[in-house]
Amino acid sequence: MNVLFDSPVGALLARPWVDPVALHGLRRWYLPLSRLWAAANLAGLDGARFREEIGISLPGFWSEARLQRLLVRHARAQARADEIRTEWEAVIFDPAAGGDPERLDRERRTAATAHLASRAFFYPLLFPRRPSLARWRIDPPERVERELGHVAGNPSALCVAPIAPESVERSRSFVKDGLCEYWLRAATPSARLRQRPGSETLYARVVEPVGGTLDTLVFGNGLCVETALMSMDRGPGPQLAAMGWRVIEPVSPYHGLRAMPGFYGGEPFFAAGPTSSMDLVAGQALESALLIAWARTRFGGKVALAGISMSSFVAQLAASHCHLWPPEARPDAALLISHSGRVEDVTFGGALAGMLGLDRALIEAGWARESLARLSRMIDPADTPALPPSRIVSALGETDRWVPYRDGLALAQRWRLPEDNQFRYRFGHLGMPVQLIRDSTPFAKLRQVMNEG
Repeated sequence: MNVLFDSPVGALLARPWVDPVALHGLRRWYLPLSRLWAAANLAGLDGARFREEIGISLPGFWSEARLQRLLVRHARAQARADEIRTEWEAVIFDPAAGGDPERLDRERRTAATAHLASRAFFYPLLFPRRPSLARWRIDPPERVERELGHVAGNPSALCVAPIAPESVERSRSFVKDGLCEYWLRAATPSARLRQRPGSETLYARVVEPVGGTLDTLVFGNGLCVETALMSMDRGPGPQLAAMGWRVIEPVSPYHGLRAMPGFYGGEPFFAAGPTSSMDLVAGQALESALLIAWARTRFGGKVALAGISMSSFVAQLAASHCHLWPPEARPDAALLISHSGRVEDVTFGGALAGMLGLDRALIEAGWARESLARLSRMIDPADTPALPPSRIVSALGETDRWVPYRDGLALAQRWRLPEDNQFRYRFGHLGMPVQLIRDSTPFAKLRQVMNEG
């Protein structure tokens, strides 16, 4: 895959035309198929439950027997993925267990990928009418006011929790493609995430040079990106580890190994809002603090934090409020990739949120933009960062409308980031991952500012 992105084809993909084409594909195909797939995950072999979950009437030729055959086919893939996942977790974190951890991790990925690919089984059900793009479970405003109204004016209210690096458990390691890999797990330090089914436990993959290294990077991914489940690993870890980083890739809440029952990966971030997005951003920030403290305690050296797209909000929050954490949990530097400003502006002005219908769903549930703005201040970037601006690097796509470029640029200017720390490219949101594979200059800059002083 990296060979493809490094080729002239990769240059073609890092262009502004990619975003609108991808948005159309998501709306017409991927998200409706994902909704059908998630409904089948929840319903199992119960055809009546499946029909109820998808929220649309199927044509008459979809008899119970015909639908049952489809559900059985999907259930086999799901059961296989669940079985291997259970075995993987039991064995890879047991130092006394036998077997080859690399083989088991490969088998887990293969089974998980086959389960993800079973979305294709549901293609015939897209006609003549597609299901909703999301299983909407928007919070009632009055309930959120009862829970959070008293702290809504305190931006740091969600950012404080005990950080215990000794709680992090390390798996057995293995060597793959000349790099050392292992996994970490721990109970999430976020009290609110502990109430989200599936996200109670933090998982993170570590990829590092076989001989070890001093420089560590905690790198958060984007919405609906589940590289930990893919047999063809597209994560940033191997490429950055080859540059000398120890890369810790946390699995974001609601995604992959932490998916919420009844939802596809990433869906609750927007479909169960607004508190679901707040809990992910603030919770993953606390989890990043835990991983930073673990790496610094175990290895010494400097630790940086990076986030792309959805996880850029995590990195922004950490850069804003890391002074609230113990010194060993604070990042030495941060890289914000495809980032923006206020969550409210992304919700009502971002092309992706607009396509999903998030703004309409919130309004229909009784939310006013002013109320959302007040609430989102709890995870919005501070007026001035706790990290020195000289240690914050920004990478933006100038035609990005998914996470609007103008708001990310305004934040970089408000935080007074040095011009040398700002990278701007003439493409949109989806061109950024391709560009960073083709050109790792922002990561080289991050390492430079991290090690200065």
